[in-house]
Amino acid sequence: MTISFWLYCANLEVSFGFYQKVFNLENEIFTAKTKTFPAPIDNHAELKISTLQQPVNEGNIEINEADINKIYNRFIENQLLQSDESDIAKMPAGTFSGPWDYPGGKALFLKDPDNHFIVFMEW
Repeated sequence: MTISFWLYCANLEVSFGFYQKVFNLENEIFTAKTKTFPAPIDNHAELKISTLQQPVNEGNIEINEADINKIYNRFIENQLLQSDESDIAKMPAGTFSGPWDYPGGKALFLKDPDNHFIVFMEW
């Protein structure tokens, strides 16, 4: 699994210059057309820097290469409340939603009791 942490910035080029020094990033990661660039931290974590609109809650986490079926079964076995809502802003706190099919894989959405959003993705 890979865990992604999102940070939002006002100037992507300035942020890339900074994180390029911090993580020794390659120039190919950044182009003027992109609105997001990844900064690999190690084999299982990455920082994503973006100028895209901020999420509802700044405490969002993305977990990639997850085994969606295994996570779904664990949620069901542990009696975690399930929501039919696919819009994370409308999901009740303390629930999960999915699995949802997307091009390239499936995703599960989780909203903790404090409204932090975690997405588990296969791809």
